[in-house]
Amino acid sequence: MHTAQTEIAVHGTGADDSGMDDAHSIGEFALRRLRADILSARLCPGTKLRIQFLKERYRIGVSPLRDALAQLAGDGLVILETQRGFRVAPVSREDLHDVAEARKRIELAALEMSMMRGEESWRRRVRAAHASFCKVKQKVGDSHPISEDWEQRHRGFHLALLSSCASPTLLHFCAKLHDRFDRYRRLALPSRSHMSALGDDHEAIMDAALNGNGQEAIALLGRHIDDTTMLVEQFFDPSEDTTSKRLQVAARPCP
Repeated sequence: MHTAQTEIAVHGTGADDSGMDDAHSIGEFALRRLRADILSARLCPGTKLRIQFLKERYRIGVSPLRDALAQLAGDGLVILETQRGFRVAPVSREDLHDVAEARKRIELAALEMSMMRGEESWRRRVRAAHASFCKVKQKVGDSHPISEDWEQRHRGFHLALLSSCASPTLLHFCAKLHDRFDRYRRLALPSRSHMSALGDDHEAIMDAALNGNGQEAIALLGRHIDDTTMLVEQFFDPSEDTTSKRLQVAARPCP
């Protein structure tokens, strides 16, 4: 059967296809591919998201595309302009700082709540997520770009730390802020080697959290977010053509 999934496999979207087999509907498929293309900057900040172009790019219909765009607008990755349609959310230093500060405040609160519960199932999730991330952890000199697989494993570790906070609403906000923050990291940093200096942070945060050193774990996570923000800001220049200068090795040129 000739499906949207097989069309993308043949023609490609320029995005990583990891997790596609888990997409149980065309709507979910559209959401995943759009989100992946926006986070990787294959759809550049400020790009006009014309429905006809998206139909041809993903080989799917108008309704699932509009639903996906509406959801991404709610997540802050897309903006809806009255009478003008959808556009990829722009980037700026002010927004980077706003997202980073919001992420820090909410994530530290969620970590504290998660450690207070600290059940054994949570401990297993954290260890498993850390082991998964270690398989792709960045090294000095690694010239590969930050990929979808790297992002998913990295995100999985951070969210596993928070997963016992007993607040689905808080976890939802944490996940959405991760998406917005990760887009800046992938825009600014041309390769995984730039994250190598922060590579040991994850293990130190995990050890402190699992050993019951709550204040230390919170301090380490806060510093990790601050240090990553500073690194991103060092390389981030919203005035330049970020995608073509920093992501040529990862993707086709933006439309």
